[in-house]
Amino acid sequence: MAFDWRSLFGYQTFKMVRVKDLRLGVIFRIFQLIILIYILFEIIYNQRYLKTEAPVPGAIRVTLQAPNDLDIPSYCNGATPCTFWGANEIQYPSDSAGYAFFTTRATARNYPNPPGCNSLRTTSPSDPCFFKPSNNNVTILPTSYIGGIENYTMMIEHSIRGEATSIAIRNGLMDGTLFYSDGKTVYKKITNASRTQDNPRADGDIFTIQDLLTASGANLDAPSTAPGADKAAGETYRSSGIVIAIVINYQNVRFKTDQLVYSYLPRVIDGNEYKVTENILNSTDGSITIIDRHGIRFVFQQNGSIGVFDFVSLLTSLVASIALLKVAELIVEIIMLRFLPEKEVYEDVKFDETTYRRGEVEVNKADEKKYQKRDEEQN
Repeated sequence: MAFDWRSLFGYQTFKMVRVKDLRLGVIFRIFQLIILIYILFEIIYNQRYLKTEAPVPGAIRVTLQAPNDLDIPSYCNGATPCTFWGANEIQYPSDSAGYAFFTTRATARNYPNPPGCNSLRTTSPSDPCFFKPSNNNVTILPTSYIGGIENYTMMIEHSIRGEATSIAIRNGLMDGTLFYSDGKTVYKKITNASRTQDNPRADGDIFTIQDLLTASGANLDAPSTAPGADKAAGETYRSSGIVIAIVINYQNVRFKTDQLVYSYLPRVIDGNEYKVTENILNSTDGSITIIDRHGIRFVFQQNGSIGVFDFVSLLTSLVASIALLKVAELIVEIIMLRFLPEKEVYEDVKFDETTYRRGEVEVNKADEKKYQKRDEEQN
């Protein structure tokens, strides 16, 4: 059989055929409706009309304040006694960016300075004045819990800005939500009204430490899972310390492109403990006081998606979404040409083949004549 070069260099073009078949028409309209709903959902609900970007993290500042009244909690009646500190003594360091550490257990020892020594001016590790913790010390504070730490209040201030947009805002101008660790259940709503209710001069969001512990699913009196914890003695998170990561997520308010909201998403980092050692040089006698602190470390991370209305972004989303309508046509054509009993008839109606001979175009009507003959025989 000779090879037909015309089929190799043939050109295919579209042919419009109106198929008056109720089955196909209903299926086609249903698919169109589903795709249209999806387009509206994407553009409106997912805010495809915005020119978005990730926020540039600003400053995060956390301050602590002691409650007006403190009761003696039950854990102070155990083997480890309690001591009661002010907010400045509990938070270490007192001002930090992006994280906050609050002491829950502490031990303090004072190491006397050898006569005639200055531990800051030692010339070598073998110098007798080189400071090394030794048994020659005075216990200023035996191992103790910080009493009532859960009732202390902390104020969180944070801000963000845009890089490609002109957005620059602090949390005092936005509404927020504190979620539980599942990221879905609301623990507390934050508005300007709620901020001023807690403190008329508040610049940030005020929570008790217990609020963030509960929201993150942490319990200071639960057995610690940290590798370094004394599990045989039943050491708790109050003793070993704990790390809680808090993600602050920012986004635009739907239908209000000039307003932003944020959410706190706290979660315990399982298996982590946290401690820090504070060294204090006493200038009067040259002695050194070492405070061994264990406690709660809150680590903050800012992310999300913020944006402003942009017509080009809206147009791009519309064009990309409308292209999905072709999917409805493709599905219906597959059903028409592959699954319906009349698929052969529809295929012959949809596709015609032309031949160019000696300056004339001929249309292959063989299939058409075949069906005409079949209809005549049936009649």
